[in-house]
Amino acid sequence: MRGMVMRRIFLPVFLASILTGAGAQNMHIGIYQDHLVTSSVVYCSSGNYHLVAGGEILARFGDGDILYLTLDGEKLKVLDADRDFGFFTDVELRGTTPDCVFRIRPLQPGLESRMYDDDLVVHAGDRFMTLINRVDMDKYLAGVVEAETGLNAGKEFYKAQSILCRTFALKNLDRHQTEGFSLCDGVHCQAYRGRSMQHPGILTAIMETTGLVLADYHYQLITAAYHSNSGGQTQRASEVWVSDADYLQSVVDPYSLHQPHAKWQDTISFREWKEYLLKNGMRSVNRIPDEIIYVEQMRRKKYFVLDRDSLRMTKIREDWEFPSAFFDMFPDGDSVLVWGKGYGHGIGMSQEGAMKMAADGFMFRDILQFYFHEVRLMDYRDLPASSIPDVEF
Repeated sequence: MRGMVMRRIFLPVFLASILTGAGAQNMHIGIYQDHLVTSSVVYCSSGNYHLVAGGEILARFGDGDILYLTLDGEKLKVLDADRDFGFFTDVELRGTTPDCVFRIRPLQPGLESRMYDDDLVVHAGDRFMTLINRVDMDKYLAGVVEAETGLNAGKEFYKAQSILCRTFALKNLDRHQTEGFSLCDGVHCQAYRGRSMQHPGILTAIMETTGLVLADYHYQLITAAYHSNSGGQTQRASEVWVSDADYLQSVVDPYSLHQPHAKWQDTISFREWKEYLLKNGMRSVNRIPDEIIYVEQMRRKKYFVLDRDSLRMTKIREDWEFPSAFFDMFPDGDSVLVWGKGYGHGIGMSQEGAMKMAADGFMFRDILQFYFHEVRLMDYRDLPASSIPDVEF
């Protein structure tokens, strides 16, 4: 089935029926990926589990049961409160009921515990254990939307964000395939800190958009980019990334103005600023008066140009760790004043702008249409098989 035209967004005819449920899609998410975990304790919080290793069910666990996992050599030593199950390369805590929830706390290093839905898969490595949450996609998305956006937005914003997070997840199923999972839990993929706190707005938004993704005119999943605040203008993809996409155009975005991350300020040393420019090939600073060595962006620019020299704005942002590449810089004695706009790379949907649109009464289709140029809203199961990476774990 193909999408039907609705202005610039294509709306599939099955939209009215999505509340009846969708086919389950499990995600494999690497958790605690910023740490080299060698020992963990796992608590069964609800539901029933099978402990599986070596192709066999070793034990059954229920509410309150505890499992200890320790890396010993290149094997996992597996214990509960009463039994030593032995050493294994791979272990699963496999849920057997729909309400399965577990809590895990790394002991080495000592980290805060987190709650997760569904299953835990653990692989032994030579220096650390790989912890994987095998979880229903919509449960995963609830955790992602909560971690990425918080709990104080409107339902239409949560719908738009859910569709982008689902699109990103499905497009990148093979990102960490060689490590045994699809996505990690860091912002490199999508922030994921465990199960959702069951915020009703988030859960309803995900349920009402189950299966929906954004695709381009070739029925391929889009690069579902989003950021905190555009500062009043989004950035064209080619201005930041090597690749370009017709649907990621620069958009004048009044909805992001007057929001929490719309503006920022900084001050840097003028001497260090000149040294930085010289180091990066801007030799014209030696023959130009100091007072005209400034950056001014009424609209977003790709380059800072000084005489015949130029430097990418994104490089300046990265090197100086500014919140965005949308800023003005003016000499002020021994200092340089930096007045910036927005937060993040500026490509795709501005989250704070989208929140304002939702608060102003816009529907999720309108929000997505505003930030993405001529895309198709459709169920991922109607996409060609080539659109979604084929992975097996």
